[in-house]
Amino acid sequence: MAFLILLLSSLYEPEERSGRFRCSVHPLGGREETRNRFTDYAADMTIILSYYKCRDDWEDEGKRVQRWYARSLEKKCEELKMRYPRQWRAVAEGTAGLEAVEKKAAREFDRAINCSGQMLSELFVCGEDFWSDSLRTFGCEIGRFIYLMDAAMDYEKDEKKGNYNPLFYMRRKPEDMRELMEIPLGNAMRIFEKLPLIQDAALMRHILYRGVWQQHDDSQRSGFYKEG
Repeated sequence: MAFLILLLSSLYEPEERSGRFRCSVHPLGGREETRNRFTDYAADMTIILSYYKCRDDWEDEGKRVQRWYARSLEKKCEELKMRYPRQWRAVAEGTAGLEAVEKKAAREFDRAINCSGQMLSELFVCGEDFWSDSLRTFGCEIGRFIYLMDAAMDYEKDEKKGNYNPLFYMRRKPEDMRELMEIPLGNAMRIFEKLPLIQDAALMRHILYRGVWQQHDDSQRSGFYKEG
């Protein structure tokens, strides 16, 4: 969602307002902030995603704290459901699709990957306009990449806990996934390079070309992944 703010702000160049605030995590000293309509939008999308993530953690692993947190978000989520029906529906349907694959059709890993892509594709479109198709496709490819990256990073934990992981059915190890993950990421990069982006373009390019791989590469160097 932080990347989404950078992307939409650079593409649409909205009016911005700057100021200072106190961070509850780091209360000593003020923090500078810049806000626009997309920072507010991304914050709303984060609430929706957090709500469904908490519900999923409660249903799958019985985490009581997550159940409490989901309930604490319900009132705000009712408001967001009315304000963003398309995005809400995408997250709800995407989450349900992922759950169905994990519980009933585990071998249909392509379906799970696509559910993640379709869910994020709608969040990247704040409103329908000339750029909607490009943003929707970009978000879809990023969503597919994120799903595969998460599967690779969670491989060892899922194996120990007996959780679902598509790599088990793909018969792949995490260290064998980079070439496959480069496909959706490369598709996203091609769209990115066609967008008329100036503000923060270098930062976003660094994230897409290098930053998204950092945790993956660090894990490989540290021997996090099991050897074949």
